[in-house]
Amino acid sequence: MTVWRGRRRLALYLCAALTPTAAVLAQTTAQPPAAPYVDREIEGLAPETSAIESAPYDAEGLPRFLRLETRLGTQPFDDQRRARLGFAAFALVETPNHGTLSLDGSVSPKEGRGSLTLRQRGMPWDGGWLANHELGVINTPAPDITRRPSRVFVPSSLVQGVGAEWNNAGRGLQLQAATGTPGRLEGLPTSAFKSLSGQRSSLGGQWQLGGDNADSNAAERLGWTAALRAESARDVSLLDNPLTAADREDADAAQLALRYAAPGLRVQGQVVHNASSRVNGGRSGYWVDGEWDEGPRRHGLGLFRLEPELSWAGQPLPSDISGAYARTAWRTRQWSAEASLDWLSSISGRAADGSYATASARWRLARNSSLGSGFSLRRFDGEAWDAYGDWRFASGWGPSGLRLEFGGGQSVASRQQLLYDQDWTVPQGFSLNTSLGLGRLGRDPVTGEAPQNLWSAALSLSAPMGDSTLLRGTLNTEQGSGSSSRWGLNLGFNWRINTRWSLEANLNRSEGKSLVATSLDPLATPLPTVNSNSDRSFYAVLRYELQAGSRNTPLGGSALDGGGRIEGVVYFDANKSGTQEASETGVPGVTVFLDNRYGVRTDAQGRFEFPFVASGPRTVSVRNETLPLPWAVVDEGQAKVDVRLRETTRLSLPVQRAD
Repeated sequence: MTVWRGRRRLALYLCAALTPTAAVLAQTTAQPPAAPYVDREIEGLAPETSAIESAPYDAEGLPRFLRLETRLGTQPFDDQRRARLGFAAFALVETPNHGTLSLDGSVSPKEGRGSLTLRQRGMPWDGGWLANHELGVINTPAPDITRRPSRVFVPSSLVQGVGAEWNNAGRGLQLQAATGTPGRLEGLPTSAFKSLSGQRSSLGGQWQLGGDNADSNAAERLGWTAALRAESARDVSLLDNPLTAADREDADAAQLALRYAAPGLRVQGQVVHNASSRVNGGRSGYWVDGEWDEGPRRHGLGLFRLEPELSWAGQPLPSDISGAYARTAWRTRQWSAEASLDWLSSISGRAADGSYATASARWRLARNSSLGSGFSLRRFDGEAWDAYGDWRFASGWGPSGLRLEFGGGQSVASRQQLLYDQDWTVPQGFSLNTSLGLGRLGRDPVTGEAPQNLWSAALSLSAPMGDSTLLRGTLNTEQGSGSSSRWGLNLGFNWRINTRWSLEANLNRSEGKSLVATSLDPLATPLPTVNSNSDRSFYAVLRYELQAGSRNTPLGGSALDGGGRIEGVVYFDANKSGTQEASETGVPGVTVFLDNRYGVRTDAQGRFEFPFVASGPRTVSVRNETLPLPWAVVDEGQAKVDVRLRETTRLSLPVQRAD
């Protein structure tokens, strides 16, 4: 593929029509095979050469992609700071009859640790079935309707084992199964799987109870849909090293969901039941979510009751709470506003009845200017609140933003902060973002620490150094007049040696105590607070990439189609602005899906890529079950993009904490 640059250079791209199918050929005279599309220049200008020599492309065989990496680095927050050597590989092959086959793994031989995932997605079977199979480090699958946004979120399990999913879109059927050893993924230089005790097994199914099955690709199937999910956990523990029998448990959980969808109306009810060796008798939870559309407005009502000590097969769930909620959202070209109100009660009586309210709004003043504000207020099991107001505008310097934040409560220190974010106008290929803040932290009601003034700053820079080298870095700090003080530095370097070889290095340094923002939502999953103080780590990656096979079959395409590239980042949207600020980092180890068929895992910086994707509309999605709790996807975790021939489409996918 050749790229022409300059205003005078034009290109005419011709693509031959698809070869007729065998059924059509049987009824017509034989036709010569269609020629693949080729790039032709109509002015006879020689293409501009790159500093990197192009390697000859191997068009023989099935479309395939290979990435091999040699990694050297230290583990984040490792006091010993031992350098570790690791190796990683990602491979993908597109087959006509066996779906997409992929491998994603890494290993550190000296440490004897690593991870491996083998996937087969979209394998066709008789009767309209498509099968997805996974082996290695996987998330246990769940029926589609149980993954839809709901007031109560039920987690999935990360296991080292095997999983399978069979889908028949025409008949509205879905079957799932998985089993394996539970654990978690740890960081660099390899994505190592840390095994925990026990065994987890799950089964799931979903079926359409009538309704409209005509459009198997529709985002929402009309009519009634039911789903059942069950998980069995044996001798499991959330602790790394359980010491006594009381630290382990046997648990069985089941979830039943029933959904009704009609044009402009959606209602879903769910029941969860859990029986555990640590709790006498079973525990249950019930909730109903309903929403309907009214022109540009969307409204919702719901009920929930979650019994004390409720869990999902040993994994934490909100519990000991019941109530109801109402919410509304209004979106037009100029306005967007949403609000919700929960009425809450403790089943055991540990807390007085209360409420939880949130609201936010944004008004578009002009094409490049908007005002926004929002607040969250909890008056249940302790009072807490936060609020913000912001103004986003474009100036001669580039997109800018002013943000004023407030917060406080019975168990947290009050906080006021004014932030200024700037995305600077820089030459093409460069990026520069800065953030400055001034604030005040009130007296800590827990430690009694005196009030103090704060200032913060952050900078994010990306700068190409020639055609083949890119430098990037982030620097952030927060300094207080008292004991609060922290700073962090992250420097990265990318060198594209040639079309197949590249070198990447990254240095991370941080000192001080980070202020951990806890969720105000009383239905947020309870989690222990982790507050890391300092870190000094690095990693370097030597990478080899090979793309081969007939380029006439890109991901999600068909014979003789052309395509482009998708790359992006999944990031923690701490301030819920929908824009990645200089102080917001990427989410590592998250699985990103293309058209729900191809899956890749984000790297340590939250980045991902699909190297060759068919032109046209595509859906890139992140699922809640692969995110660290209590972070969740925004807008169902989907982004719809239009991939253009020979172009790179870039995405920033935010995940937000429920407040």
